[in-house]
Amino acid sequence: MNRGDNSTTMAAATRTTGRFAIIAVLLLALPGAVFAQADNTLSIEADSDTRATLREAETLIAAQRSEDAWSLLSPLEATLAGNAYFDYLLGVSALDTGRRGNAIFALQRSLAVEPRFSGAKMELARAHFEIGDFAQARPLFVALLGENPPPSVRGVLGRYIDAIDRVPPTPAPRFTPFVELTSGDDSNANGSTADEQFLGFTLNPENVEADSPFLEGAAGFNWVVPSNVNQTWYTSGRFSHRRNEDATFVDATIGSLTSGMTWRRGEFFGHIGGEGYVAHRDDEPNQRYLGVDLGLGRQLSDQWAVSLGLRSGEVNHYESTLKALDVDRLLYTIGLDYRLSALTEFGFDLIGGRDTEDLDASPYGNSKVGARLSFTTGRGNMFLFGSLGTLTTDYDGQFFGAPREDDQLTAILAIEFRDVGFEGLSILPSLRYVDNESDVALYDYDRNEIGVTIRWMPQ
Repeated sequence: MNRGDNSTTMAAATRTTGRFAIIAVLLLALPGAVFAQADNTLSIEADSDTRATLREAETLIAAQRSEDAWSLLSPLEATLAGNAYFDYLLGVSALDTGRRGNAIFALQRSLAVEPRFSGAKMELARAHFEIGDFAQARPLFVALLGENPPPSVRGVLGRYIDAIDRVPPTPAPRFTPFVELTSGDDSNANGSTADEQFLGFTLNPENVEADSPFLEGAAGFNWVVPSNVNQTWYTSGRFSHRRNEDATFVDATIGSLTSGMTWRRGEFFGHIGGEGYVAHRDDEPNQRYLGVDLGLGRQLSDQWAVSLGLRSGEVNHYESTLKALDVDRLLYTIGLDYRLSALTEFGFDLIGGRDTEDLDASPYGNSKVGARLSFTTGRGNMFLFGSLGTLTTDYDGQFFGAPREDDQLTAILAIEFRDVGFEGLSILPSLRYVDNESDVALYDYDRNEIGVTIRWMPQ
């Protein structure tokens, strides 16, 4: 059973019984205005205004209007925090409305003042359970069992403990290095037009399509550190150098690093992370990028899932002559995935975005819109990957006195043969095709790349 299923089942079961400490007996008429719990675990003094507020909040929570209770109590936190019953009601309303972090802080304050307050202890245990912190939740549930609760509550506590004990243990951290060697041929290593002239001028050979064999070496690592079965921290890095035998002026060296966290809560999942790279071209610093990557998705069924993605960052160039290319980049995706089996999955993404130029005079600001269809399938140690995508980029400025719009079609097909000869060794033949049609002939090109990668990833 996963944590999300546990939380959904148990939260419904404890909507009322989880608050057995509110016995609805508030002795308001006692001298000094003392509130007293029926189980004698709580004794709090309060003035008449505070009594009225707490009574109203309790009524709202009992009527399943926890959002209204939160709106009533949260503005008073600065002045009433430390009142154990206020903190308890604030924690209950926060937990019922999905504000689990706020709930934990409020309930911890309540127990710091009244360590024997069973109601606060129960809600704190439930809050830890719902965020997947079972190491904190289980001892609290066990302690509550020892306080002789009512039979109905005892049953709920037992079900919580059983659910925790059925959760698989947290996976061990994994650090996986890899090395790669790729050899192939690129029909257009510099991504340039095949025309030798533009507007009556003869182009520099470096700006004309160059066919070249290439050799690329790379090394990197993937490091994952699970916090629990549904939350994992990750860091990956890659360093590569590509040598183009007949077009050395576009030889590229790239170092990249990505780090973040993935999570799952019931049917919801997502990730948050940072990413960056530094690129050298022809042994000279060329470009750098630093940005964030966010994602949120929902599992609609065992087979279907929908997701939203957002990437934002800065693309900067080192050379002063390339500063017109500097942009602030925003990309977003809406995705739909269909899993046919454990090894076969199809995906469809709608893509949009915007590049905002750093220099006012730059024509490179643009808007983007596109789509991508992809699939993955496998059998035994053989896996097949493919994608087909289109992207239209509409530039803001004029290029050589004319507007520019590019329509790019990209197709990729790759086969991976794993554990070839010995464990951890893979061979990946691949094909990549790019057709970039542009209103400005200088940027109109197509490109075919065929290669074979040998990857070793020790297990």
